[in-house]
Amino acid sequence: MTRVTFYGLPAWIGAIHGPTVCEWWDRDPAELGWDRSRLRKVDLARTSAAALAGRIPVSEVEVDHHMSEGGRTTIGPLWPGGAEIGACWVSERYLQRAELPVRSHEFQLIQYFDGEQKNRRFYGFHASVLAVQGRLSLVQVWHPGTGTEGAPPAGSWWIDLNAHADPSAPRLSPNRPGPVYLDTGAVRELPTFDPKIPPFRGGFGLPAQIAAWA
Repeated sequence: MTRVTFYGLPAWIGAIHGPTVCEWWDRDPAELGWDRSRLRKVDLARTSAAALAGRIPVSEVEVDHHMSEGGRTTIGPLWPGGAEIGACWVSERYLQRAELPVRSHEFQLIQYFDGEQKNRRFYGFHASVLAVQGRLSLVQVWHPGTGTEGAPPAGSWWIDLNAHADPSAPRLSPNRPGPVYLDTGAVRELPTFDPKIPPFRGGFGLPAQIAAWA
């Protein structure tokens, strides 16, 4: 099966070269002394959605599509007028080429393009199975970006992991926290906050304790 793994990174736009092509920093440029050698170029048109539509081959995917199309990237997607600070979910191949830091499973999503899981997307969470009843597992889930930081979990939900977890990923062992990748249907039922990239500092209904960890 053909798939692409994306990693969520914070993004600050430093240069715009066209409607979809830009250069960006993965850290606050003020902390980097506005060092332009740290800029990375990306074409926001080379998305997973474009590959699914047959406009580009999967090997050319650089970034997940914009949130307005159901993706996770929040910079752009077009200029003028696009967002210049936000999240950039880049493909694993782009990440390696640009020599950017790998983030944990909590900042990953997996897009399948063919095979049994064709067109399915799975989102990474830190989780733990507390109990099993028939096909359902009571899964404790952390807000994205907080599970490895000692924060309390967002809550626990009964989930059919056989139906909603990525079958190619290792299964969670009972009472042993670790990564789980859940599909769109399961994620839609979880009242968790998306990762705040760059860190969100309050407001918009985000509890203060979560804001401190984001």
